[in-house]
Amino acid sequence: MAGNVRLNFNQAALNNLAAEVTQKWAQLRQPLLDKVHQECAGKPVDVVKQHLATTWHTETGEPLTEPQLTEWATAISEGTRLTLTT
Repeated sequence: MAGNVRLNFNQAALNNLAAEVTQKWAQLRQPLLDKVHQECAGKPVDVVKQHLATTWHTETGEPLTEPQLTEWATAISEGTRLTLTT
């Protein structure tokens, strides 16, 4: 016969951990976006898109999704500095 196991779950601690991880993620990637902005602001979207995709993947090992890549590249092309917030 299996015994009952009680699992206590601390939602506040989980939320705090998630916030810390998300903040750290943004802090690590913001310089990358700033670099691409410096190098590509004002250039055509296709040029920014290629540079952003390559730089992001090289630095993080992660791909950007197509909707996000286009949105960010368009903003950078228009001269907007992207800021990752949590």
